Order: sequence, then structure tokens, then C-alpha cells
Amino acid sequence: MKIIQPKPPGFEDQVHKFKFEVNTSNERVWRWLNDPDTFTKTQYWPYIVEFYSPEAGVASAGFQEGVITNHYGPFINFAGILTEIKPEEYRDLQYYYGSYAINFNWIRPYRLEFSTRIVEENRTEITGRICCYVKPWISGFWLSMQRRFWKRFQKWSSKSILKQ
Repeated sequence: MKIIQPKPPGFEDQVHKFKFEVNTSNERVWRWLNDPDTFTKTQYWPYIVEFYSPEAGVASAGFQEGVITNHYGPFINFAGILTEIKPEEYRDLQYYYGSYAINFNWIRPYRLEFSTRIVEENRTEITGRICCYVKPWISGFWLSMQRRFWKRFQKWSSKSILKQ
């Protein structure tokens, strides 16, 4: 898949990948990962996540290729489009030019991927991958922040999936 956001001069490519397992079915994990409420109803103020289906002309009732999204608030603007979805297997969200974390001149996310894999009956592995263009001087700090954020995501999502 072609990346829709160009790499700016003076930035380096930074990829953070994480994996964890949840004691439930892949179907249940996938349903949670692809429910807009999972992300829209769990944000802390003043952060907001929105999904919009241009085809339907309304807020999206689900994740489909072509649905646009924005996660924004102080120091972040992650605007993107769902570009590829393979049910119960893979989802690709590519961020548009203009998306940033902390400062547009420092960190520009360009892709967020999730995949799931059945490990055994009622045990599913979730793999995530966040890709950003980062100024070299802030790269170590940003990677540290990603590790912390996605470790919290792992704990939160495991609990949330099992509650549904």
C-alpha cells in the first residue's frame, strides 16, 4: 500500500510495534477494535475522536474502507482515512498531511495498523504498529512516550474487550 503522506526533509522514520494476547475469540476482539464507540466514548476531555463516512454522508456506524477519522485535542491532530480492512485480520489507517503530535515541525504520524491472529481457541493476539516521521532530536523521547501509551492501551483494551 502506498503511503499517502510524504516524508519531509530532516525527519526520520520511526516505527513502534507492539503485541499482546487477550483471552477471548478473534471475533470478539475484532468487533471491539472496529466499533467506533470503542474510541469515541472513551476519550478524556478535551480529546475527541470522530468518524465520518463520505459515502453515507453521516457519522460512520462502523469501520469501512474510505471512512475518514480525526483524533484531536491539545498538541495532537491525527486526521486520516481507513484504507484497507480485511475482516477479523487487518486494518490500516493512514494519516493525512497536516497530522501531528506535539508540534507539526517535530512529529508527524502517517500510519496506524492493527492485526489480529488466533493463537488458540479463545486466545487472540493483537499486533499494532504506529509509524511516524520524527525529527531526530526528539526521536528517543517520542519512542519512550509510544512505549508508555501503548502499554496502557494494552491494559485498557484487554479489560474493555472482556467487559463487552
